[in-house]
Amino acid sequence: MLALSAQAITAALQLIAEKNPKQPSDAVINALLARELIHRVGKHFEPTQFGRAYFRHAYTIRPAW
Repeated sequence: MLALSAQAITAALQLIAEKNPKQPSDAVINALLARELIHRVGKHFEPTQFGRAYFRHAYTIRPAW
């Protein structure tokens, strides 16, 4: 399985969620499918509930104590 950083995963999820014409590479798509962060809907991909939760968690404001 392709090793992806959290930043790469969130960037790919954002492109997919926005239905951007510039989609991530096939290797990244396959890695997200394997992690069950996206699923195929017709001819395009959408984030699963786990993908949406991952994306929300990545952008949660954390206290800077």
